[in-house]
Amino acid sequence: MPNLTSAAPPSAVTTPSEPPPTRRAQGPPPRTAWLRSPSHDVAMALLWLPFVVATLAVADDPDRLRWLVSATLLFSFAHQPLTLWLVYGDAAQRRARPRLVLLAPFVALLAVSIGTSIRPDVVALIAGVWNVAHTLRQRYGVSRLYGRLAGIDCSGDNRLLWSWLGVAVVAALAGTNLGEAARRAGIGSRNTAAIDALAAADVLGSILLLAALAVAVVVTAAWVRTERRRPLHSRARFIYLASTAALFVVLAIEPIAGFVGYVGAHAAEYLMVVRWRIRRAGEKTSAGDGVGALVRRIGTNGSTALYAVAVVALIAGLRNLNGSQIAVAVILTLGALHLGFDSVIWRSPRAASAPPRRPLLKW
Repeated sequence: MPNLTSAAPPSAVTTPSEPPPTRRAQGPPPRTAWLRSPSHDVAMALLWLPFVVATLAVADDPDRLRWLVSATLLFSFAHQPLTLWLVYGDAAQRRARPRLVLLAPFVALLAVSIGTSIRPDVVALIAGVWNVAHTLRQRYGVSRLYGRLAGIDCSGDNRLLWSWLGVAVVAALAGTNLGEAARRAGIGSRNTAAIDALAAADVLGSILLLAALAVAVVVTAAWVRTERRRPLHSRARFIYLASTAALFVVLAIEPIAGFVGYVGAHAAEYLMVVRWRIRRAGEKTSAGDGVGALVRRIGTNGSTALYAVAVVALIAGLRNLNGSQIAVAVILTLGALHLGFDSVIWRSPRAASAPPRRPLLKW
């Protein structure tokens, strides 16, 4: 029998190992280790450092220290209404949670009004603890995002960060008169009352510190074993976690400086993330997305500047109220709405079916 393949021209011969170029399978896009770039991500991981350095520089000057703490708290407050813009400015968010969007402001205002009229110290304590947890969840969210980009499960980072924060807080309570330090820094009487309540367990300080250290050692050891078994790692995630550990060391040794760094970095990091979010919104046209429409009209910088003007006007209005109950209620209500909405708006229902090139944060 003649060999037909030998008579065929070379261009007509194909083999199973060499499919036609037009039918070549397309693999997934290559993963990136960084959110944007190494320099950007390292800068974001170290956002707490300027706040700490500034606090330590004025630590011996009570007036300048009070001014710095007040400015940091004001900066922290300035980032909170951003969440309301992302919720009420996007029809998709309003449709996804209609009851929450409608009822949340009234429920938050009612709870704040009742709480501040009955036990303002308890309200301050709850708000402080909630803020600490919320800030830690944001740091876990960034760590988890790095894990997604690397294709690894980072759920253990949540326990790791909580164990580290527990050691830092207990060490600060055991080694420092936090109530006096807070008063020296000019933190309001409601907050210092809450801090005094936490510090009342001073007699148990040593026992609590040993227990917290034991838990942290066990959790960290388990985390290290898990990381050693991984075939893939994220250098960016390790840098971010190491920076967080350094911040907690500062919090344990210098509580006021650590507090300013913890609060200030949270707000600055959130502003960076929201800037990334609104820039993405402006790149696509979605019906009812007022955020994206504004960005397409005046740009990311213009939208950010417009928000800054609105926040300055809000702060000026609250200042004219001169610490009245209305001002307190507005500040605490905006904070409660920020904490509540922020726990859900980063959870996209579309992520499971059509994941974006850069995953959404969850915290």
